[in-house]
Amino acid sequence: MRSTRLVTATAAALVCLGALSACGPDNSGADGGKTAAPAPSTAAATGAAPSGAPATGTGKPAGTGGTDGAAKTIPAKAWMDTKSIPMDETYHYAPLAANAKPQTGPVQFKGMELCHAPIAKDDEYGFAGTASAKASVGFGGDRWTAQQTLLFVGDPTHSSGTKQTTNMVDQRLTDALKGCAKTAPGATVKVNSADDAPYFAAVLTIPQADGTAVTLHEYAVTDGGTVSELSVWATTKAGAQPKDAWKAPEDKYVGTGMTAPMCEALPGCG
Repeated sequence: MRSTRLVTATAAALVCLGALSACGPDNSGADGGKTAAPAPSTAAATGAAPSGAPATGTGKPAGTGGTDGAAKTIPAKAWMDTKSIPMDETYHYAPLAANAKPQTGPVQFKGMELCHAPIAKDDEYGFAGTASAKASVGFGGDRWTAQQTLLFVGDPTHSSGTKQTTNMVDQRLTDALKGCAKTAPGATVKVNSADDAPYFAAVLTIPQADGTAVTLHEYAVTDGGTVSELSVWATTKAGAQPKDAWKAPEDKYVGTGMTAPMCEALPGCG
């Protein structure tokens, strides 16, 4: 009888142990970081990982660089419609999303690149952001090439520091363009946008080391936690004009064409 009770008790214990294992917490469906942006299509570019730069010694506002509520990719629908890009009436540019390439590390905006304006070491965390990508379309040479660069810093509704970082990146970009002649000797800059406009627009002529010159039409917008740059340029012999005459919508319409899709696809615009 005693032996029978021992066997019965042992079996019961094993059943209870199995039940505990089967009914324990299941973390497989846990939310590992809410993504407010829509899932990208196969044409979307995969963004860079958060920089995670420390807050000390860099001037980085607290709360930036995280992934909570932030997209980790640039969705396909964040790219502007090519009909809003200057010269599309002549060139009928290919879709930007189909030509988008993800960037890693601090993103280099085209205007800063042409003006030879490097990113300060202490600002690299902001230019790395949470996700970034570039898309280039056009023909090169003395015909117009268009490139849009999108940098998603993060969702500012989760941290005021994210908005501060976004504004810092936008300011560094526009300052580099305004001061292009300081870093690229011989460059000329004409800013076409008012100080209080919701976009930046300028035309630059930048001499190159090989004797050519780049004519650059530059646009920049920021909203929420995203900075968008559109560069349209052509390279000619010094003093010559691009092959095709410039045709463009008004600057404000180019700016709207940049802002509307990025605010629809990425969180934080308001």
